[in-house]
Amino acid sequence: MAVLFGAGRWLARLQAWPGLLLLSPPAGTDLSLRVAQLTATRAAALDAHAAELRRIERSLHDGTQNRLVAVTVLLGAAGRALARDPAVGRELVERAQLAAEQALGELRTVVRSILPPVLDDRGLAGALDGLVAGCALPCRLDVHLPGRCAVSVEATAYFVVAEALTNAVKHSGAAGVAVSVTMDVVNRRLRLTVSDDGRGGADEHGGSGLAGIRRRVEAHDGKFLLISPPGGPTTMDVELPCES
Repeated sequence: MAVLFGAGRWLARLQAWPGLLLLSPPAGTDLSLRVAQLTATRAAALDAHAAELRRIERSLHDGTQNRLVAVTVLLGAAGRALARDPAVGRELVERAQLAAEQALGELRTVVRSILPPVLDDRGLAGALDGLVAGCALPCRLDVHLPGRCAVSVEATAYFVVAEALTNAVKHSGAAGVAVSVTMDVVNRRLRLTVSDDGRGGADEHGGSGLAGIRRRVEAHDGKFLLISPPGGPTTMDVELPCES
Protein backbone atom coordinates (compact mmCIF):
# COMPACT_ATOMS: atom_id res chain seq x y z
CA MET A 1 0.00 0.00 0.00
CA ALA A 2 2.82 2.38 0.91
CA VAL A 3 4.50 1.56 -2.40
CA LEU A 4 1.33 2.45 -4.31
CA PHE A 5 0.97 5.70 -2.35
CA GLY A 6 4.57 6.70 -3.09
CA ALA A 7 4.24 5.74 -6.77
CA GLY A 8 1.05 7.82 -7.00
CA ARG A 9 2.88 10.90 -5.75
CA TRP A 10 5.63 10.45 -8.33
CA LEU A 11 3.11 9.85 -11.12
CA ALA A 12 1.24 13.02 -10.13
CA ARG A 13 4.47 15.03 -10.23
CA LEU A 14 5.36 13.49 -13.59
CA GLN A 15 1.94 14.39 -14.98
CA ALA A 16 2.18 17.97 -13.67
CA TRP A 17 5.70 18.51 -15.02
CA PRO A 18 4.71 19.40 -18.66
CA GLY A 19 2.13 21.89 -17.42
CA LEU A 20 4.60 23.54 -15.06
CA LEU A 21 7.19 23.70 -17.82
CA LEU A 22 4.82 25.26 -20.38
CA LEU A 23 2.64 27.46 -18.17
CA SER A 24 5.03 28.77 -15.54
CA PRO A 25 5.87 32.48 -15.92
CA PRO A 26 9.41 33.47 -16.94
CA ALA A 27 11.98 33.74 -14.20
CA GLY A 28 11.84 37.06 -12.41
CA THR A 29 8.21 37.74 -13.28
CA ASP A 30 6.34 39.61 -10.57
CA LEU A 31 2.93 37.93 -10.64
CA SER A 32 1.33 40.47 -8.32
CA LEU A 33 2.47 43.29 -10.60
CA ARG A 34 1.18 41.38 -13.62
CA VAL A 35 -2.23 40.94 -11.97
CA ALA A 36 -2.30 44.66 -11.18
CA GLN A 37 -1.46 45.47 -14.82
CA LEU A 38 -4.18 43.19 -16.15
CA THR A 39 -6.68 44.67 -13.70
CA ALA A 40 -5.78 48.17 -14.88
CA THR A 41 -6.01 47.26 -18.56
CA ARG A 42 -9.37 45.55 -17.98
CA ALA A 43 -10.64 48.73 -16.32
CA ALA A 44 -9.25 50.76 -19.23
CA ALA A 45 -11.02 48.45 -21.69
CA LEU A 46 -14.33 48.97 -19.89
CA ASP A 47 -13.77 52.74 -19.80
CA ALA A 48 -12.88 52.78 -23.51
CA HIS A 49 -15.98 50.74 -24.31
CA ALA A 50 -18.19 53.09 -22.28
CA ALA A 51 -16.61 56.13 -23.94
CA GLU A 52 -17.21 54.60 -27.37
CA LEU A 53 -20.86 53.96 -26.53
CA ARG A 54 -21.23 57.57 -25.37
CA ARG A 55 -19.63 58.83 -28.58
CA ILE A 56 -21.99 56.74 -30.71
CA GLU A 57 -24.99 57.87 -28.66
CA ARG A 58 -23.99 61.55 -29.04
CA SER A 59 -23.47 61.13 -32.76
CA LEU A 60 -26.88 59.53 -33.21
CA HIS A 61 -28.69 61.93 -30.87
CA ASP A 62 -27.09 65.21 -31.93
CA GLY A 63 -26.80 64.40 -35.63
CA THR A 64 -28.95 61.71 -37.17
CA GLN A 65 -31.90 62.04 -34.79
CA ASN A 66 -32.11 65.81 -35.29
CA ARG A 67 -32.00 65.36 -39.06
CA LEU A 68 -34.83 62.83 -38.96
CA VAL A 69 -36.91 65.13 -36.75
CA ALA A 70 -36.36 67.88 -39.33
CA VAL A 71 -37.49 65.52 -42.10
CA THR A 72 -40.70 64.74 -40.19
CA VAL A 73 -41.44 68.43 -39.56
CA LEU A 74 -40.72 69.41 -43.16
CA LEU A 75 -42.87 66.64 -44.60
CA GLY A 76 -45.73 67.62 -42.32
CA ALA A 77 -45.43 71.25 -43.37
CA ALA A 78 -45.20 70.23 -47.03
CA GLY A 79 -48.38 68.15 -46.74
CA ARG A 80 -50.26 71.12 -45.34
CA ALA A 81 -48.80 73.55 -47.89
CA LEU A 82 -49.43 71.48 -51.02
CA ALA A 83 -53.14 72.24 -51.05
CA ARG A 84 -52.65 75.99 -50.56
CA ASP A 85 -49.41 76.65 -52.45
CA PRO A 86 -47.90 73.75 -54.45
CA ALA A 87 -44.65 75.69 -55.07
CA VAL A 88 -44.03 76.10 -51.33
CA GLY A 89 -44.96 72.44 -50.79
CA ARG A 90 -42.44 71.26 -53.40
CA GLU A 91 -39.74 73.43 -51.81
CA LEU A 92 -40.43 71.88 -48.40
CA VAL A 93 -40.31 68.38 -49.89
CA GLU A 94 -36.92 69.17 -51.45
CA ARG A 95 -35.64 70.42 -48.11
CA ALA A 96 -36.93 67.25 -46.44
CA GLN A 97 -35.15 65.13 -49.04
CA LEU A 98 -31.89 67.01 -48.42
CA ALA A 99 -32.25 66.54 -44.65
CA ALA A 100 -32.90 62.81 -45.17
CA GLU A 101 -29.77 62.48 -47.33
CA GLN A 102 -27.70 64.27 -44.69
CA ALA A 103 -29.11 61.98 -41.98
CA LEU A 104 -28.22 58.94 -44.09
CA GLY A 105 -24.68 60.25 -44.59
CA GLU A 106 -24.23 60.84 -40.85
CA LEU A 107 -25.62 57.39 -40.06
CA ARG A 108 -23.14 55.79 -42.48
CA THR A 109 -20.30 57.71 -40.82
CA VAL A 110 -21.33 56.42 -37.39
CA VAL A 111 -21.59 52.84 -38.67
CA ARG A 112 -18.15 53.03 -40.28
CA SER A 113 -16.67 54.38 -37.04
CA ILE A 114 -17.89 51.28 -35.18
CA LEU A 115 -16.18 48.80 -37.51
CA PRO A 116 -15.11 49.97 -40.96
CA PRO A 117 -16.59 47.61 -43.60
CA VAL A 118 -13.37 47.96 -45.58
CA LEU A 119 -11.63 45.77 -42.98
CA ASP A 120 -13.87 42.86 -43.96
CA ASP A 121 -13.65 43.62 -47.66
CA ARG A 122 -9.93 44.32 -48.05
CA GLY A 123 -8.25 43.36 -44.79
CA LEU A 124 -6.04 45.60 -42.68
CA ALA A 125 -3.52 46.28 -45.47
CA GLY A 126 -6.20 47.42 -47.90
CA ALA A 127 -7.99 49.46 -45.23
CA LEU A 128 -4.78 51.28 -44.32
CA ASP A 129 -4.02 51.88 -47.98
CA GLY A 130 -7.35 53.65 -48.35
CA LEU A 131 -6.77 55.58 -45.13
CA VAL A 132 -3.37 56.80 -46.25
CA ALA A 133 -4.70 57.74 -49.68
CA GLY A 134 -7.14 60.15 -48.04
CA CYS A 135 -4.55 61.74 -45.74
CA ALA A 136 -4.03 65.48 -46.23
CA LEU A 137 -0.26 65.03 -45.80
CA PRO A 138 2.09 63.03 -48.03
CA CYS A 139 2.16 59.62 -46.38
CA ARG A 140 4.42 56.62 -47.00
CA LEU A 141 2.90 53.24 -46.11
CA ASP A 142 4.94 50.07 -45.59
CA VAL A 143 2.88 46.97 -44.74
CA HIS A 144 4.09 43.38 -44.33
CA LEU A 145 1.27 41.14 -43.10
CA PRO A 146 1.62 37.44 -43.94
CA GLY A 147 -1.60 36.63 -42.09
CA ARG A 148 -4.70 38.04 -40.42
CA CYS A 149 -5.21 39.02 -36.80
CA ALA A 150 -8.37 38.94 -34.72
CA VAL A 151 -11.04 41.34 -35.98
CA SER A 152 -10.89 43.43 -32.81
CA VAL A 153 -7.12 43.78 -33.14
CA GLU A 154 -7.33 44.86 -36.78
CA ALA A 155 -10.04 47.38 -35.88
CA THR A 156 -7.84 48.78 -33.10
CA ALA A 157 -4.84 49.01 -35.44
CA TYR A 158 -6.97 50.82 -38.02
CA PHE A 159 -8.27 53.36 -35.50
CA VAL A 160 -4.77 53.88 -34.04
CA VAL A 161 -3.39 54.79 -37.47
CA ALA A 162 -6.46 56.91 -38.29
CA GLU A 163 -6.15 58.89 -35.04
CA ALA A 164 -2.38 59.26 -35.46
CA LEU A 165 -2.79 60.62 -38.99
CA THR A 166 -5.50 63.02 -37.81
CA ASN A 167 -3.18 64.29 -35.06
CA ALA A 168 -0.33 64.72 -37.53
CA VAL A 169 -2.51 66.77 -39.88
CA LYS A 170 -4.02 68.93 -37.13
CA HIS A 171 -1.18 69.48 -34.69
CA SER A 172 2.26 68.50 -35.98
CA GLY A 173 2.97 70.98 -38.77
CA ALA A 174 4.68 68.07 -40.53
CA ALA A 175 5.58 67.89 -44.19
CA GLY A 176 5.09 64.13 -44.32
CA VAL A 177 4.14 61.00 -42.38
CA ALA A 178 5.40 57.42 -42.50
CA VAL A 179 3.36 54.38 -41.41
CA SER A 180 4.89 50.95 -40.95
CA VAL A 181 2.93 47.80 -40.07
CA THR A 182 4.57 44.42 -39.62
CA MET A 183 3.71 41.10 -38.01
CA ASP A 184 5.99 39.02 -35.85
CA VAL A 185 4.82 35.60 -37.01
CA VAL A 186 6.73 33.69 -34.33
CA ASN A 187 5.37 35.66 -31.36
CA ARG A 188 2.08 36.58 -33.09
CA ARG A 189 2.49 40.30 -32.44
CA LEU A 190 1.33 43.15 -34.67
CA ARG A 191 3.68 46.14 -34.68
CA LEU A 192 2.75 49.63 -35.89
CA THR A 193 4.95 52.70 -36.20
CA VAL A 194 3.66 56.13 -37.18
CA SER A 195 6.21 58.92 -37.46
CA ASP A 196 6.18 62.48 -38.75
CA ASP A 197 8.75 65.23 -39.22
CA GLY A 198 6.73 67.91 -37.44
CA ARG A 199 7.39 70.18 -34.51
CA GLY A 200 7.09 67.46 -31.84
CA GLY A 201 6.01 68.13 -28.29
CA ALA A 202 3.00 65.81 -28.50
CA ASP A 203 1.33 65.40 -25.09
CA GLU A 204 -0.99 62.57 -24.12
CA HIS A 205 -2.83 64.89 -21.74
CA GLY A 206 -3.28 67.69 -24.26
CA GLY A 207 -6.61 66.49 -25.63
CA SER A 208 -5.14 65.27 -28.91
CA GLY A 209 -6.58 61.75 -28.70
CA LEU A 210 -3.30 60.11 -27.68
CA ALA A 211 -4.72 59.04 -24.31
CA GLY A 212 -7.55 57.31 -26.18
CA ILE A 213 -5.03 55.49 -28.35
CA ARG A 214 -3.19 54.29 -25.25
CA ARG A 215 -6.45 53.02 -23.71
CA ARG A 216 -7.36 51.14 -26.88
CA VAL A 217 -3.93 49.53 -27.07
CA GLU A 218 -3.70 48.60 -23.39
CA ALA A 219 -7.21 47.15 -23.52
CA HIS A 220 -5.68 44.45 -25.75
CA ASP A 221 -2.75 44.02 -23.36
CA GLY A 222 -0.60 45.78 -25.94
CA LYS A 223 2.24 48.28 -25.65
CA PHE A 224 2.22 51.98 -26.51
CA LEU A 225 5.32 54.19 -26.72
CA LEU A 226 5.35 57.84 -27.77
CA ILE A 227 8.58 59.75 -28.45
CA SER A 228 8.01 63.40 -29.31
CA PRO A 229 10.72 65.79 -28.16
CA PRO A 230 10.22 69.54 -28.75
CA GLY A 231 11.31 70.29 -32.29
CA GLY A 232 10.40 66.78 -33.42
CA PRO A 233 10.27 64.29 -34.88
CA THR A 234 7.35 62.37 -33.37
CA THR A 235 7.31 58.59 -33.36
CA MET A 236 4.54 56.39 -32.02
CA ASP A 237 5.21 52.67 -31.59
CA VAL A 238 2.37 50.26 -30.89
CA GLU A 239 2.46 46.51 -30.34
CA LEU A 240 -0.67 44.35 -30.24
CA PRO A 241 -1.12 40.62 -29.68
CA CYS A 242 -2.80 39.10 -32.72
CA GLU A 243 -5.01 36.73 -30.76
CA SER A 244 -6.83 39.30 -28.57
